[in-house]
Amino acid sequence: MILNGKLYGYAETDENRKSCRGRRVFCNNRKSRNNGCGHTFSVWTADKVKRLRLGANTLWRFFKLVSVLGNKAEALRTLNVDFSISSAYRIWKRFINSQSHIRTALARCCPPPKPSHAGQPAEETIAHLEAAFPRENCPIVAFQHRLQISFL
Repeated sequence: MILNGKLYGYAETDENRKSCRGRRVFCNNRKSRNNGCGHTFSVWTADKVKRLRLGANTLWRFFKLVSVLGNKAEALRTLNVDFSISSAYRIWKRFINSQSHIRTALARCCPPPKPSHAGQPAEETIAHLEAAFPRENCPIVAFQHRLQISFL
């Protein structure tokens, strides 16, 4: 394995600054003793979410605020990030569309908690994340680190 560069993306706090979000790794097959496959892989850091400028910690706070406030736009304003209001709805839609992927992966960690009376799928997913990673500050980071798959 050979480190083959960095993955850069826009920083969460400043849209004009780029930050390192991961690394590229080359599986070497060029020498006679190396049995590599010759492919290059992207390895993302666990605190970043693929194809999203928000970090995992901010995304988790956004999900918790939406579940408490019930308003996506207000939750994004509370976080004080320089995103448009439509971004809040796009991010939430990505989360809703990823429910089956997330819950299937979480089922490998622990059984789902008892359903709440409200029966909202997003709130049940948030509760399942908290149940799977109870001692973690950010269950999204723990999800990506432990399961080695992208959250969204």
